[in-house]
Amino acid sequence: MLVLGGDHVYTMDYSRMLIHHVENNADFTVGCIEVPIGEASRYGIMSVDETTRITRFAEKPAHADCIPGKPGAALASMGIYVFTTSKLYQLLHSDAINLNSSHDFGKDILPNSLDKCRVFSYPFCKPDGTPAYWRDVGTVDSYWEANIELCDVEPELNLYDRRWPIWTYQTQLPPAKFVFDDEGRRGSAIDSLISAGVIVSGASVKRSVVFFACRIGNRSLVRDSVILPKVTIGNDCRIYNAIIDKGCEIPDGTVIGEDIKDDTQRFHVTPKGIRLVTPAMMGQHFSELLDPLVG
Repeated sequence: MLVLGGDHVYTMDYSRMLIHHVENNADFTVGCIEVPIGEASRYGIMSVDETTRITRFAEKPAHADCIPGKPGAALASMGIYVFTTSKLYQLLHSDAINLNSSHDFGKDILPNSLDKCRVFSYPFCKPDGTPAYWRDVGTVDSYWEANIELCDVEPELNLYDRRWPIWTYQTQLPPAKFVFDDEGRRGSAIDSLISAGVIVSGASVKRSVVFFACRIGNRSLVRDSVILPKVTIGNDCRIYNAIIDKGCEIPDGTVIGEDIKDDTQRFHVTPKGIRLVTPAMMGQHFSELLDPLVG
């Protein structure tokens, strides 16, 4: 039985983890990735022996154990589990009748099973042994970072790798369009990902990700931002270090990302200074049922 988290981004061949599970005659196996010891307090950390068997688990520890033979690195849970099915049923039943349990895999089932089960880690790494690409996007800051990383010249996650295509539904829309070539009003995008159905009308987009069916108006500048689907940005706007939520309508002349005091009063500002803007914060209501481009 394969159990996966829903707020992570990675590319993994699960068959290798399944083989690792079978070869170790494990009751369950935890997908793990190396993280710097200084970041260990953000994750559930595994202590393992030389055979990769897990000996201890600590949720967001202040002081984490290092990986054997790798000082300075800790082994963090990816929230990916392989269970022998009969053992999973047994563990879930025991947890369900435990009145002191919060019924969470990481907090309850995993640590309470270490002395009763054969629990192994599966280190997720590249062929050369270095950590593979994996991002936890469970916070606004990490979601922004994972998107902006895609704008790099050679991003670690290659969306254009034909050997690893992404199979998903995509709304059928016309290609992105860039219009006007006048001084001060030139439709352009640099180091950015621009999706189908987008019209950049005399605006500049720099190091940003723009999702489908968005409109960006004349003389506006969008930089270091993630623009979710069906957003309309008016004329003469400046938007920096922001996530603009689906369906927002940004009025002409709006400035986001320059004055943190003003932005904090209007929007959600993260510890790293990313501005999250939703329709509700703009006094708007967005409904796909009323939108002609549902998708």
